[in-house]
Parts: sequence; C-alpha cells; structure tokens
Amino acid sequence: MNNIINEGNQIIINGKTKITGIFGDPVEHSLSPAMHNAAFQEKGLNYCYLPIRVSRADLPAAVKAIPAFGISGVSITAPHKEAVIPYLDELSPEAAFLKAVNTIEYKKGKLIGHNTDIEGFLYLLESNIAGVPPSGKICLLGAGGAAKAVCLALSRAGFRQLVIANRTLARAEMLAGLLVKGGIFQKQKVNAVELHKCFLHENFMDAVLIINALSEDPAKLGLLPEKCIRLPECRVVIDLRYGSRQILFRKWAGEHGILFLDGLDMLLGQGLRAFELFTGEKAPVQAMKEALQCR
Repeated sequence: MNNIINEGNQIIINGKTKITGIFGDPVEHSLSPAMHNAAFQEKGLNYCYLPIRVSRADLPAAVKAIPAFGISGVSITAPHKEAVIPYLDELSPEAAFLKAVNTIEYKKGKLIGHNTDIEGFLYLLESNIAGVPPSGKICLLGAGGAAKAVCLALSRAGFRQLVIANRTLARAEMLAGLLVKGGIFQKQKVNAVELHKCFLHENFMDAVLIINALSEDPAKLGLLPEKCIRLPECRVVIDLRYGSRQILFRKWAGEHGILFLDGLDMLLGQGLRAFELFTGEKAPVQAMKEALQCR
C-alpha cells in the first residue's frame, strides 16, 4: 500500500500520483473514471484517472502532452479512435489491423496504441449470450472504430456470418473488405448494406443478434421495424452505448420480447485490460464492476 487512502476512503493526490485518463469529445458521460479510480483505490495504487475533453483540433497537442506530463496512459473514445494513430510510435497487431485505437500505453519513452475493445466485447459475449448459436447471422449497425473491434471479437467467438450497415455504404464495404482480406470472415459470409435500408434488406431477415455501434439510438433514427415479423430469429440486441442514451432501443426490444444488453460489460472488459497496461498489475474485477453498477 502507498498510503494514498485517507480515513474518508478517498484518494489523496500528491506529488507522486501517476496520472491516467480518457481523451474524447464528449467525455462527460463516461463511467471510466469511476471504474478506474475504484480499481486504484482497491489496489492501493497512487494513480488517478481523469476525464479530459479533447477536440479534434487539439488531439495532436493532447497526445504530445502524454510524455510531457509523464502520463502513464490514456483511454481513447469517440471521435479519436482512428484519428489518433498518426501521433503514436507503435501499434499492437490488433490495433494495426483494425486501424483503431482505444488505449494508449506510455512505456519506455514510446506511445503504444492498443485496441482493448476486442477483449471488452468478448467479455460481454462470454458473460451474457452463451446461448446464441455461432452459426447464426449477426447484423452490425455502424462501421467505425468500435464496430471494427466488434467484428474481430465476433470472429474470435466463432461467429461466421455478418452483415454491416452504415450511413455511407462505401465505409461498410471497406470494413467488409478488410475482414475478408485479413481472413477474418469468408467473402460470401460478410455483406455491406446502406443503413437506412438495412431492415428492408433480405440479409437482415434471419439475424439472431443485432449490435448497435452507432453514436445514436437506432430507434430514434427510425431504423427499427415496428413489427418483428421481419426478425423472427432475433434473440438479442446489444447497444454498445450505456445509460439513458439508448432508452428507445431498450424499449423497442422489450416490446418485442428480445433480450437487450447495453455496453457496460464491454466497458468493464476493455477496462480490465487497460488497467493492466496502465499499471502492470492484475485488475480487481469485482471493484470495477461494482463501481459501474453504482452509477
């Protein structure tokens, strides 16, 4: 123990405190500070984790400040998961393949980009939907940084059929092509469609799982069918977001008898790996989970 917890059970900041945090815009909604600070407290580590709002224009300066301020590492959230790459020294194999980073580790004078969203989504799958057959078709809304990690996690979990829907069809096609080129999915098993037409498309008809990786609620966007006769096989829907931002999607799932899951377990799963990168120690799973459940 580093004697950083006082009698009020609060973290004490001093001259030896190591800084971590999250870069994004916005970051006010993030539960990562609560999760990581609870973990530091549980382990008795002299660290703190701060929410740091970084605009697109300020991203280069913010990344440059990591070594300047001796920051141990930072999480990266929207809209910076892809834009941050040019400012890093190294990428993990997964981050290099996906061209998306959600965690930066500062180690031995180098900024190393990782994608712990893969472990995060695998954690969510393993914790919640063991009953969904891997032979079933997965429909993914979105083709950004988080969606890329989800695709790799789905492959590792044994799923083999995927349909990607995105506002810009070319972006969905680009992701599909990347997955085929990398041997992640077979060409005939991955398709790309336009987002506004997705639930009218025959490829969506036999989906067993729908995943929302968009920054908005698909129900609010008017994408979801009013009658689930068009989705007879759907068992589970997952929204990578969490909190009140997905209330309409949750309501739609409930009305149609479909299990709804939010992104809290993904947040936890990726956070466990990020904690290890920041500190070199094993993450305290229960303390981090309880911190999320209390919010």
